Amino acid sequence: MITATDIFYFLVAPLLGTTILFVIVMVILRSINFNKKGERRNDWRKLTNDLLSAQIEYHNKSVYKAFEFYVKIILAIFGGISLIALTEQDNGLNTKILIQTGGLMTVGVTILFCVLVIVHQKSKIERWKKSFKWYEVLIWNECWFTNTSITLAIFTNYVLIQRLICNL
Repeated sequence: MITATDIFYFLVAPLLGTTILFVIVMVILRSINFNKKGERRNDWRKLTNDLLSAQIEYHNKSVYKAFEFYVKIILAIFGGISLIALTEQDNGLNTKILIQTGGLMTVGVTILFCVLVIVHQKSKIERWKKSFKWYEVLIWNECWFTNTSITLAIFTNYVLIQRLICNL
């Protein structure tokens, strides 16, 4: 049984921590690209508005494609873990290793996904004409894509996989 302590330590705390970390990273990117008045430090790209909009749209679509791919991969990994847990008869060391490996695969996929999202967000910020407030980051999809994926990987490895292995 999953306890309230597990839910707090492995769902709520990682979600809060990653949200704070994401906001800090975006504020650092803001300070690199914009001055205190909210104007661009340098506009070295000198792009037309149409080309600028097209590039920002490309990065937006890339984030959504990465999220779609992430969901497909995570579901495939969870399906594989479930198949192994339900069909293996011997419940031995090999089964436990395969299940743990599946859990660790979620970590690798999550890291790759988060890096892709942050790189695309960085590229979008470099193209924006106006700055943003720190709290606006909290309504960006990228914030919640990365935060929930990291929280899912932590919860999977520290709670779900551990409970599954103990029950084998």
